[in-house]
Amino acid sequence: MSWNVRGLNRPLKQSEVRSIVAENKLDMCAILESHVDVSKLAKVCKYVFRNWCWTSNGGLCSRGTRIILGWNPNVFDVMVLFQSDQLMHVQVIFKDSKKLLFCSFVYVENKYQDRRRLWEDLCKHRAFCHDKPWVVMGDFNSALNMEDSLFGSSKLSIGMHEFNDCIQKADLFDIKAHGLQYTWSQKPKSGVGILKKIDRIMGNISFIDHFPDAFALFHPFRVSDHTPCILRTVASSGNQPRPFKFPNFIVMKPEFKEVVKCEWVKTVEGISMLSVVKKMRNLKPMLRKILFNQGNLHARVNELRKSLDDIQSRIDQNPLDVQLRQLETQCLQDFQSAAYDEECFLKQKSKVTWLCAGDSNSRFFHNSVKARNARTKICSITDRLGVRHEGDNVADALLAHYKDFLGFDGTVETVNMDNLFVNVLSREVADQMVAQ
Repeated sequence: MSWNVRGLNRPLKQSEVRSIVAENKLDMCAILESHVDVSKLAKVCKYVFRNWCWTSNGGLCSRGTRIILGWNPNVFDVMVLFQSDQLMHVQVIFKDSKKLLFCSFVYVENKYQDRRRLWEDLCKHRAFCHDKPWVVMGDFNSALNMEDSLFGSSKLSIGMHEFNDCIQKADLFDIKAHGLQYTWSQKPKSGVGILKKIDRIMGNISFIDHFPDAFALFHPFRVSDHTPCILRTVASSGNQPRPFKFPNFIVMKPEFKEVVKCEWVKTVEGISMLSVVKKMRNLKPMLRKILFNQGNLHARVNELRKSLDDIQSRIDQNPLDVQLRQLETQCLQDFQSAAYDEECFLKQKSKVTWLCAGDSNSRFFHNSVKARNARTKICSITDRLGVRHEGDNVADALLAHYKDFLGFDGTVETVNMDNLFVNVLSREVADQMVAQ
């Protein structure tokens, strides 16, 4: 969790931090804008974190400590790699699974000119973390998009432009989120305050790879004007069966037309639509078999790529071998065909319509699929009683809701239809209604 509490010296705020940690069963907590003097850090952290380990960037702050990080040493091994007055970049190792995660906790300056050093630091960390799971969370003191503000200007500010540039260069995007939409509330003495989303939890593609079930939860404000930002990485148990989805690229396979033709010539009694539905249902297992026979598209591309490298290396040693030349031609054709199939498949899954398969976009499509899946997954839901369900319990909660909402099967009374069509048009009047 990261939470801007706007001062941790008050006992009430210390108790609320402990309460949220206990309620959500957290094992790491970053307190932002703590305002705690360095000389009082040990006393405050001993009460808030108890038997946890903790560190801070207090030695780099001009007044008060801006970021305090506490963690459960039984769950994590944490090493601070870099810190400034706006950033704490740490390496986290999960003791049970030995998974590695890089975390950057930020508390950004109010003036956009003072944030530029932070944006530079984040882009530097991207070069080190680009192929490793990395999450950035905290108070960015700036909206990212126009819809992040309830009121305000109708155009992007300089600070928002520079924030966007940093996110693009660092290859970061928002983790799928639940809870409150606006994370900061201005509370004036009179009138309506401003609501903005300036606290975020973002990650890179590698984070989604290693933590596919991760999601963010923005908790109600309580005693601060910022929401506590909670990141859950717990994986769900087991794999759910997936429905059949037609892969477009198999229409180019020669066996596709054969199985469709074989099934479509069969006669099915009944109305035309019933015939179509039954034939398509009968086609499903055969189409599954065609897809299965293609094997793992990604593994096949890698295998053919290695085979092509090996053949071309052998040709370099024996350039007059005609059989090797023929083998290279065939392997190159197979590789190009497999690579095209892979990109068609990924393009369909990613739903990116403005790029064409065959232009070596497989990496982009891969990343688009991962980002899309992360955005559309339902990781947490609240039922009508206000109880929050997470992980595998989400499906059970949805099923229970619609069972209660739609009810159960019941008896239906028959309707006497003998006198239903008493008033009818005469043949002459009916013919007039369809005349030229």
